[in-house]
Amino acid sequence: MSFKSSQIPLIAAACAAMLTLGAMPTASMFPKPEMFSHWKAPHSASRHKNPIPINAQSISAGESIFTQNCVACHGANAKGDGPTGAFLSPHPANLTTAKFWKQTDGAIFWKITHGKSPMPSFQDSLSRKQRWEVIDYLRHAFGPK
Repeated sequence: MSFKSSQIPLIAAACAAMLTLGAMPTASMFPKPEMFSHWKAPHSASRHKNPIPINAQSISAGESIFTQNCVACHGANAKGDGPTGAFLSPHPANLTTAKFWKQTDGAIFWKITHGKSPMPSFQDSLSRKQRWEVIDYLRHAFGPK
């Protein structure tokens, strides 16, 4: 199953409705984690460099895009603990770890572009520039110092 970015608010609302009505999701409702393999971008994608310089404008734009499209799953602090993320399997990635930051910007861009269930593809909903700006924000806010 794959989700589009426009479906995330609907999924979050459905999860909230379930909890409000007293329905607790169970593990059997979600795919088992072993169904998912390690997610690695193709080597060719890893070689792409971010064409958007990190500056106040790109960081601000990226933060706004991240807040609108990513916080529900990845959380405000990008630790993979957003309110919708708790119901996803596998859980969203923690974007603050050293393991995450071993990836190149090109690899991260590829993952944002293509998605992998349950993460949606943002190829059609965010421009190339917006996807690179999200990476600028992530690198500034959560990357290695």
